Amino acid sequence: MKLNTGKYKYKELIKWYKKPNSQPFKRIINNQFSEIKDLIGGKHALFIGLSDFKKKFQSLKYVSFLTINEIVSSGSDNSITKLPFEDDSYDIIIVMHALDYTDNPYEFIREIDRITTDDGRVVMIGFNNFSLWGLLKPLMNKSYMPWSLNFYSLYSVREWFKILGYDTSYKETRGLIPIISKHISKYLEKINILQKFLAPNLGGLYFYVFNKKTIPLTPVKLKFKEKYVVNAFPKSSLNRIK
Repeated sequence: MKLNTGKYKYKELIKWYKKPNSQPFKRIINNQFSEIKDLIGGKHALFIGLSDFKKKFQSLKYVSFLTINEIVSSGSDNSITKLPFEDDSYDIIIVMHALDYTDNPYEFIREIDRITTDDGRVVMIGFNNFSLWGLLKPLMNKSYMPWSLNFYSLYSVREWFKILGYDTSYKETRGLIPIISKHISKYLEKINILQKFLAPNLGGLYFYVFNKKTIPLTPVKLKFKEKYVVNAFPKSSLNRIK
């Protein structure tokens, strides 16, 4: 019997966010969600992520929810199955940690692009590899969260969306220190303020909003520098009356 590592990791990540030491990171995500909601509009939204956080987007009209364990394949290869939606289905898609579960991130992003409408927006939340979290990851026990997940850098995520024709309209990172004790928690707010100004790209959690660009198919009128004059053809000598 194969272990469904995707669904197992999904449950473990939910447990990790419920731990006392992880509550500061949970508050960071909820605060960022409130800020991001003011930047996005749309009529049809899709939330892909952890069920504990979907309440933040329940106020949106026509919102659908899809948990990570519903899209992870039944094997042990950490792959994402095809999303069960038609092309151009949603104009707002929120993806929370789903990218961290796959070993083929660009393939998953292409699947997100497939169901995103023209001029739609995609919100991405995940663990930033180019941070203190990513620096400590090789030294941590991979059987514990969040170290068993895949971390991707800000640059990689931005370039994957850029290739597909997306612009970046919002970018933030939060959570500079991955391990928070009771002594550190007293100064956490000050640390977050300093990190925002001194190390804006080094937070352990990244928050992106990408806008899908469309190229208008407007006809272009051709302009010729020279005027072409059609002269009458000379009469053929064969048509002359002898």
